[in-house]
Amino acid sequence: MFGRYWSGRRRYRCRCSRQTFVVVGFYAAAVLLLQNSLMSYRLARGNSVSTIPTMTRIDHADDLPTKPTVNIRSVLVSSTTITVSRIQSRLLTEQEYYSRRPHKVNEYRHNSVLLPSGLCRPDTFMLILVHSSPTNLDRREAIRVTWGDAVLKRTWPNTNQQTVSMIGRVSLAFVIGLHNNETVNHAIWQEHARHNDIVQGDFIDHYHNMTLKSLLDLKVAETHCSGVQYLLKSDDDMIVNLPYLLDILVDKPLRRSFMGPYNHRSRVYRVGVWNLTPEEFPFSFFPPYESGSAYVITGDLIHELFVTAEFVPHIFVDDVYVTGILGRILGVTHERKSGFAYWGTKTPTACDVIRRRIITGTKMHPQRLCAVWRELQFNPKC
Repeated sequence: MFGRYWSGRRRYRCRCSRQTFVVVGFYAAAVLLLQNSLMSYRLARGNSVSTIPTMTRIDHADDLPTKPTVNIRSVLVSSTTITVSRIQSRLLTEQEYYSRRPHKVNEYRHNSVLLPSGLCRPDTFMLILVHSSPTNLDRREAIRVTWGDAVLKRTWPNTNQQTVSMIGRVSLAFVIGLHNNETVNHAIWQEHARHNDIVQGDFIDHYHNMTLKSLLDLKVAETHCSGVQYLLKSDDDMIVNLPYLLDILVDKPLRRSFMGPYNHRSRVYRVGVWNLTPEEFPFSFFPPYESGSAYVITGDLIHELFVTAEFVPHIFVDDVYVTGILGRILGVTHERKSGFAYWGTKTPTACDVIRRRIITGTKMHPQRLCAVWRELQFNPKC
């Protein structure tokens, strides 16, 4: 009887375990189904990703961080792999991305540690700010003895008096950042003491800080060149055909516009030096923008661009950010004019300048720039 009792207990406990397993199994399956359904619903609505591990919860587009907060390449949801970029694209529509955030996300706290005295006069028509690297002394010197000298002396080889008078209303300065080496910074201070033409920002000069440099352009123009009609941003390997550009701007004044090397539908780089992550820029193509080799901003946009930039997350590709992203948000006109140099444009000749085939020329390294300038002074037969 004792044996039969334990045998019965064993049979009872076994039956109880099987029943418990069946009940728990149905319960677990129901919970899992409910979780998956809820997760799929949230992803479809695009309102939350809080159920996905290692990802920051984002309830509004304005809360989207400018740097990646996701360390996983993909997550598995209901047997379907959803990449981070696809999640981001659902969370942030183009309308949301190309809009001012309700609060400042990039308050600009940078200032200039060097600044030319008397940068602009009350009648300054155009301010030219040439972006340069701290170590590119040879490029700055080449500009100073060629088309930069023409700005300083208010003249241009073989031009009429009207053009010369307009060149007299142009100001020029070089914009650079700080160098990690204090010896280089001291050399820049001495260079500025000699020429009085350097704007130096209080940030490290690096290609990831290019947007800070472009925003410094706007801050300097607004603060020290109030009322200027045009701002020309240029790189330090360029020649600017000033007589031609000034004639264009005088003959057809622009308002709320950019003018430069126009790009309509450029694909975003996901690899290489200029790559942007999907978190930084979630779309495959950039908005229309002007390449940063040299482009014109109308004076009536300077304040708007600078203020708006504090409410729009930065990307380090400065020409896309300023003329593309901010330009789209502000509804800016892209004035298209042939003659502006793209990265792949061939190096111009003196005859290209004289015949007005170019407004700006690129790949003008010091020796080449000086050679072209000498030809212009001798008035070659073209």
